[in-house]
Amino acid sequence: MVQFAKRNVARIYQDILYLSSPDLSGRLSGTVGARKAAAFLSESLLQAGLSPAGEREYFSSVNVPAARLVGPAHLKIGDHVLQHRIDFSEMSPFSSGGICKGPLVTVRDGDDLSPDQLAGKIVVIPELPPDFDLGSTIQSAADLGVAALLIESGEPNWFHKTVFGSTQSRIPVIRLRRSIAKAVADHPGLKVHLELPLEINVLACQNVMGFLPGINQNRTLLLCAHYDHLGDDPDGLRFPGTIDNASGVAVILEVARLLAKREYALPFNVLVAFLTGEESGLWGSKQFASNPPMPLTAVVNLDCLGFETELHALRIGHQASGDWLTELASSVIKNHGVDVRWLAGGDDSVAFIQKGIPTIGLGQKPTLPESTSIHTVNDSPDNLHLKPIEKGYAIVCELVNKLVDSPHFWDQENKNI
Repeated sequence: MVQFAKRNVARIYQDILYLSSPDLSGRLSGTVGARKAAAFLSESLLQAGLSPAGEREYFSSVNVPAARLVGPAHLKIGDHVLQHRIDFSEMSPFSSGGICKGPLVTVRDGDDLSPDQLAGKIVVIPELPPDFDLGSTIQSAADLGVAALLIESGEPNWFHKTVFGSTQSRIPVIRLRRSIAKAVADHPGLKVHLELPLEINVLACQNVMGFLPGINQNRTLLLCAHYDHLGDDPDGLRFPGTIDNASGVAVILEVARLLAKREYALPFNVLVAFLTGEESGLWGSKQFASNPPMPLTAVVNLDCLGFETELHALRIGHQASGDWLTELASSVIKNHGVDVRWLAGGDDSVAFIQKGIPTIGLGQKPTLPESTSIHTVNDSPDNLHLKPIEKGYAIVCELVNKLVDSPHFWDQENKNI
């Protein structure tokens, strides 16, 4: 039986604070901040008593492509200097980097402009038609020689940041606040100056892995969470990634500590993995799922806790119940008074599910309008709620306890161990 106490939640919170700290600079894969996070996690696994499970001690190399800003982004339209993330933002994964200067041209649905009216110009689309096809629009603009594309994108408090990137992107593509797009659209010919120092490249990163041997060496439970985030902007704007996913990492780390302190070994092996490259395409989990250090019997992935004051609902990583693990996890979640949301896709659980491994992808499902927004500067310790952390931690602990008695973790010939 895995026991937990309030002091464990306090330690989880301290780990979250460190992973969210300015010293780690938002943990963008391939950066100094991410390497510091990996070093902290490997040292924590060592101190907890888990053995190394990587190719190099606790580390396994993963090459991670991502769109990374290497300098401040600037956009000036006429006399108006716009604020990055407030008024505009790069539209990953469709945008290249670059410096563009030129006159503004407005394009609306039904306009028929000749190529010479568009080539070398910065085009603004102030209204999106109902059948707007983003991909084909960007492709056509690049083919016509448009220098950059500005697309109205609503009136958010903050534009969400993403680090997906593609080397096939040919022109800078910018999300522009709707009110600004409409205002400048009535003044074609305004001079535009855009600087977007966006590099789309592959950098060496690390998965961090530890191991606890069990009685039955033929069965292995993987507990995992991604530790990478979006990285702070070069202009100083911080993206701490507290909910996404310092929360999941800290909970899994604490569960690992508890398991390592057991007087007797579990009936199965436990692998603990902190994965990189999730934010730009699940790169760490894809590599792990394709080349696990040992066959995996089941996977529990945890991604995002702390959106709201209470844990009202948990997503489970599937659209419907389909195997023994989802059934078990669903019953545990309900036992804690939490709704099960049958939602799939988007997190690291996808990579393991695609390999046919029984997997659940746990994460808080926001249910309230005032929920903290991730992928913005608001995902910070100041906006973190601790009750969902405590309950999520209790759910993972109970799930591990239930797995101890699960017949799916026993070979027929070893079922009486």
